Amino acid sequence: MDIVSPRGFLYSVAKAGIKYPDRYDIALIYSKKPAQVAGVFTTNQIKAAPVKICMRRIRSGQAQALILNSGNANACTGQNGIDNALKITNYLADRLNINKEHVLPLSTGVIGVPLPVEKIIKAVDELVSSLGNAQPAQVAEAIMTTDTFPKLTYRQIKEDTALTILGICKGAGMISPNMATMLCAILTDAKISSDLMKEALRDAVAQSFNSITVDGDMSTNDTVLMLANGESDIKIERKTTLWKQFKGALTDLCIELSKMIVKDGEGATKFITVNVKGAKTAQDAKRVARAVANSLLVKTAFYGCDPNWGRVIAAAGYSGVSLKEEKIEIYINDICLFAKGMPTIKEEDLKESLKQSEIEILINLNLGKGQAKIFTTDLSEEYVRINSAYRT
Repeated sequence: MDIVSPRGFLYSVAKAGIKYPDRYDIALIYSKKPAQVAGVFTTNQIKAAPVKICMRRIRSGQAQALILNSGNANACTGQNGIDNALKITNYLADRLNINKEHVLPLSTGVIGVPLPVEKIIKAVDELVSSLGNAQPAQVAEAIMTTDTFPKLTYRQIKEDTALTILGICKGAGMISPNMATMLCAILTDAKISSDLMKEALRDAVAQSFNSITVDGDMSTNDTVLMLANGESDIKIERKTTLWKQFKGALTDLCIELSKMIVKDGEGATKFITVNVKGAKTAQDAKRVARAVANSLLVKTAFYGCDPNWGRVIAAAGYSGVSLKEEKIEIYINDICLFAKGMPTIKEEDLKESLKQSEIEILINLNLGKGQAKIFTTDLSEEYVRINSAYRT
């Protein structure tokens, strides 16, 4: 698809040789003027050096440049990891002649390996000298690790002129809510305060990146950063039609990106939606959905097209949510399997439907109005192969 970039943003990529030779593995996103910034980060107590730096720097509400690398997470590297990241961001700030506090680092890759600072510093020179020569798709490619395709999309809101929102992300494994192992840069030329953008981003992430799981593992580096430089001169204000349109477009964009991550799940052959309705609260619904979506038995059953729906209700039962067995209804691809405490069809009747590449599990608890969706995958031998050889 053709990608439209918001006004006022420039891009470049370079080959730093961080993990593999002769591949683009570092990228620069630059706003021609300081932008409003908001971010959402991993809730893992162990946070990578770049996450710690970003969390501190975005408190100012402004940023101007993002430097992203693949091949090295710069996580669990102690004070040296912080110092190395700062050395790189400070050098980039000097080269761009901007405030060093306005440069945000994002890293993804192997945990516990020192960042190859000299290689990256050399690549920074190339990033600056070639700024404006790359397209967003090349940035998406540069931050891929086990991803099999670049992930990016955009939305536009038409006023007198167009307001554009662009999303670039990566992620395929170590994917679990709060958040997936992912980096995501969202760029817009809207004129919006960092506080208002923070609210919109938080709501969008809750429905997207915090509602996906591949393997139940949570990373040390998960980062979603959003920059708004105001270049469209279209102002977003609370309690307006434009504010609703902006929030809707942002959420829709994030959901599309999160689905791309799930569909690219390591070794995945099926995209699965776990839809829970009728819970007492939305939080209860999400707990049940996560339990089912993270169940290895559920995931392997769907990989093998095994109509073992009993694994679904078992996972719901251990979710920690208070349930009533006789009220639960379970559907897979609109086929009712369980209701009023009893099976409703023979398992064999489900087999053909399970051959589809996209599957929906619907669980109605019939206890209230709470509902939630989690997007997940099946689990194959290929996932084991990829992750058993990740360091080699």
